[in-house]
Amino acid sequence: MNRFEIRNFMQPNRHILALACGILGGALPNTMSNMHPYLIGAIVAGFIVKMIYGDYDQGYQWTLSDIIFWVVTLIEGFIGAFLIRNV
Repeated sequence: MNRFEIRNFMQPNRHILALACGILGGALPNTMSNMHPYLIGAIVAGFIVKMIYGDYDQGYQWTLSDIIFWVVTLIEGFIGAFLIRNV
């Protein structure tokens, strides 16, 4: 990862937004769908953070930093959904 990617990774706003979106996705009423609320929280967090902040690198090619972005964001969304469902 280069300096630009590390600087983007270290922004706390991204991580707070991912947790908040995971909480929102986990709290959505889910009576008709077969999707688990944890999965919904992770997906909502991933897409909203990607739309608002983008990923860690520049350009349109898939790199290791793109994979790291998705893994970190989905885990944070999952944690947010877990928190709203269990705490």
